[in-house]
Amino acid sequence: MIGGFLLFGLLLVWLMTPGGGSASGDAKQKAQVFTSSDWGERYQPFDKKPRGTYLFHTLLKTHIKKQDMYMTKKYAQLDSVLRKDNKNRTYLFVGNKFALKNSEIDSIMKKVENGSDIFFSFEEITENVLDRFFDTVYFRSDYAEQEMVYTPRAKYGMLEIYQQDTIARLWNAFGQIKPKGKAKALSTFMEMENFLVINMGKGKVFVHTNPNMFYNYQLKRNDGFRHARYVIDQLSSKKDVVLLELGRLPDDFDPDKEDEAEKTGKGDGKADTSLLRWLLERENLRNALLLFIGGLLLYVIFRTQRKRPAVPDFRKKKDMTLAFTETITSIYYSKQNHYGMLQVQRKNFYATILKHYFVDLNRRDGDREIRILAEKSNKPFDEIKSLVDKLETKQAASVNDQTIIEIAKLQHNFYKDMGIINEKIDKRFKKRELVFRRGLLLPTGLILFGIIAILCGFYFLVNSIGPGIALWPVGAILITFGVLRLLNPYLRVTETHLITYSEFGRKREYMREDVISAKSNNSGVEIRLRNNKKIVINYWDMSRFDREQFERFISKVHTLDL
Repeated sequence: MIGGFLLFGLLLVWLMTPGGGSASGDAKQKAQVFTSSDWGERYQPFDKKPRGTYLFHTLLKTHIKKQDMYMTKKYAQLDSVLRKDNKNRTYLFVGNKFALKNSEIDSIMKKVENGSDIFFSFEEITENVLDRFFDTVYFRSDYAEQEMVYTPRAKYGMLEIYQQDTIARLWNAFGQIKPKGKAKALSTFMEMENFLVINMGKGKVFVHTNPNMFYNYQLKRNDGFRHARYVIDQLSSKKDVVLLELGRLPDDFDPDKEDEAEKTGKGDGKADTSLLRWLLERENLRNALLLFIGGLLLYVIFRTQRKRPAVPDFRKKKDMTLAFTETITSIYYSKQNHYGMLQVQRKNFYATILKHYFVDLNRRDGDREIRILAEKSNKPFDEIKSLVDKLETKQAASVNDQTIIEIAKLQHNFYKDMGIINEKIDKRFKKRELVFRRGLLLPTGLILFGIIAILCGFYFLVNSIGPGIALWPVGAILITFGVLRLLNPYLRVTETHLITYSEFGRKREYMREDVISAKSNNSGVEIRLRNNKKIVINYWDMSRFDREQFERFISKVHTLDL
C-alpha cells in the first residue's frame, strides 16, 4: 500500500517536471535566470551587474595580454595619451550614447591615419563623429526578442533579457552607407550589416551597432561568449587599448538642449558661459522666469486698454436721451450722410414737440400747427417757421456740417427757452469732454518690436552673445513708448481747456477762450491761439474714427462755437 503511494508520487513529480532532455539549446537559454537588484545602469566598463560590460573588458584584457589599458574620462587624460609617444593604440567605446568635440575626434583620427585603430559599439552617436568615417550613412532596425548573428566563423543567437523575462527591442544595423575608405562586413543579421571594418590610412575603424550584445548576461551564455570572442579577435592584440569614457553621455541626454550643444561637436566647441545658464538649468527658476514674462505681457495688454469707470451693482436709472443722440450722431457722421443726420434732427424735434405740446408737425395742414405751437410756446411764428423750413429742406446737396451745427443750436435754444432742457442738462452739454486718440498701428508695432527685442536679448544671452544684453533696454524703451501712446490721448477738449499730449506723454494745457482760428489742410490742422501760440494736429497720427470726430469739432471752431 505504502509502496503504491510512493510510486504514484514519483510518477506525478516526473510528469510535472519542466524541460525534458530533448529541449533545444535556445529553450535552455531562454529559461536561464539572472538574479540582480539593479537592471537600470548599463554599459559601465567594470560593472558586474547583468547589464554591465565587465566580462567584455576582462576578455579584452586577456586578448591584449601584456599591453596596457587606459581609462580616459577627461580630455586632459586623452591628450596626455595622444602626446605620450608615437605608439599605435586601439581607441575603444562600448555604450549607449557617444559624442566627441570636433577637435577631439580629429586628434584621434590623426593617430588612425598613422596606424592606430578605433572600435565603436553604440546605439546613438553624433553626426560629427560619423562624418569622419562615412559620406552617407542610414540605419535600419529589426524589432524582435532575439537575433541570429552571422559571421564568417559561425552564427550566434543573441537575446534581450530584462530580469527574468526575454523582451523585444530594436536591433540596429546599417542601411544605405558610403564609407570614406574600403569597408568590409564582419557580421550581419536579417541580411543587414551590423559590424563593419573600414580602412582609414594605415589604421582601421571598427563600427558595431549593437552594444547590448556585450552585456555581462550575454557573455554568460555560450553564444554570447563566442560572439564577444569573435569581435575581440578582430582587434590587434599588440596595441594598447584606450577607453574613450570622456565621450559617454547619460541615457537621458538630449542633444537639442542648448546648454550641452558643445558636446555634440556641431557648434564651435566653446562651453556655454551664459549669464542665464544657472537660471535656465533649474526647472523652478526657469518656470518662474516664463511666468514673469507671461504676466508682464498680460499686464501690458490689459493695462493698455481704455479705462472705463467701474459700474456699481445698483444704480438709479438715468435719462439716456443724450447718450442715444450722441450715438446716432456718431453713426451718421461716420457715414458722412449729412442729409440723413438732418432727418434724425427733424424726427427728434417733431417727437419732442408732440410729447410736450401735443402738436403733430408731421401731419400739419398748412401753417395751422405752427401757429398753435407759437401760441403754446410763446415763441415768434417766424422763428418756428424758419426752423421747420430748414428741417424740411429738399435740397440734400446743400446740407453740410455747418447746416447741422446751425440747426442743432436753434433746437438747443428752443428747448432751453421752453424749459425742455433744464440747467442741469445744459451744464452736462457744456461739460462734455471730447477725447481724440492716436491710431493703434504705430503703438502696437512699437510694443511688438519691443517684445521681440527682449526675447532676442534672452536668446543671445543664453548663447553667450554679449551684445544681447543691450537689446533689453531697447525693448523696454520701445514698449514704454508704445504704452504711453496707448494710454495718453492725442487731444482732450474740456469745458475750459484744450489739452495735448506728446509722444512721450508730456501734457500741455491751453485755454479755449484763447483760440483765434483753425486752419486745416490735407495733412492736419493748425489751431492758432493768442500770444502767437499754436497747436498742430496731424491726421496721420489719429485713428480713422477720431479723425472724423476731430474734423467735426474743427468745423465748430470755424463758427466759433467752442
